Amino acid sequence: MLRLLIKHFRPGITLIELLVVIVIIGILAGVGGPNLGGWNCRQELKNDFSELNGFLEELKIESVTRNRTMLASVRSSGKGNNALIKAYQGPQGKKRACGSGAGWEYLGANDITDYEAESALENFSKTVCFNADASATAGSYTLGRECSGYWGTSYFQYKNQIFGATGYIEKLKYNTNKVNGKVIGWEDI
Repeated sequence: MLRLLIKHFRPGITLIELLVVIVIIGILAGVGGPNLGGWNCRQELKNDFSELNGFLEELKIESVTRNRTMLASVRSSGKGNNALIKAYQGPQGKKRACGSGAGWEYLGANDITDYEAESALENFSKTVCFNADASATAGSYTLGRECSGYWGTSYFQYKNQIFGATGYIEKLKYNTNKVNGKVIGWEDI
């Protein structure tokens, strides 16, 4: 008797089981899809901020290595516009006043690549110089981007603060969470 039952058993899945799996996948895609879009936007902003800090660190190192003042100059910025910062160098062995004018040599694509990002550059210093003695002109750059996701639309910001005496670049993130009814604000990364 047992032998007959085993012969007629066919392994497989039923149509109901297949429909249940499809419904579960659909629910997960409906919840996860919008979150993925927002995550992607935030990650691009983090990448842009990381590249900006790498660009500034490279200028700082090159100023000491070449014994020249290096200038970072903003060429375009603002909401809806790509951020563009170009690199220039001053004469060798001389500490140069930071700013535009004659005597700055553009480093171009063959030397230090310009910084360009899709995120908006806001609340920035027009020029920042790194000197051969490792000092810098004080300044800051803030990158921001509006991202939409499952939670709604939020505006995310990252900022660096450049200290003049040491050339140290502090990295900050704007935290919109509240503690005791007050927004936390800028905090170290």
